[in-house]
Amino acid sequence: MRIDELHKFSDGTLNDVRTALDDHLKGIQIKYLPQAIWRKSNKERASAMIQAIDKQLKTRKIMRSLEKFV
Repeated sequence: MRIDELHKFSDGTLNDVRTALDDHLKGIQIKYLPQAIWRKSNKERASAMIQAIDKQLKTRKIMRSLEKFV
């Protein structure tokens, strides 16, 4: 998944990806995640992806609330 492809995914999928990235960054070990060692660049990319997902979800939430008025 790339940052420029976030618009293609549903809110549930984005929430799942965000949670998995956040857990991996915090060092929470979960069985279904690969146990690879992340470099600093990987952690920075994951942080950027989390911020982009948050922005996309917030934008969608705002658009849904605005559609109620139209």
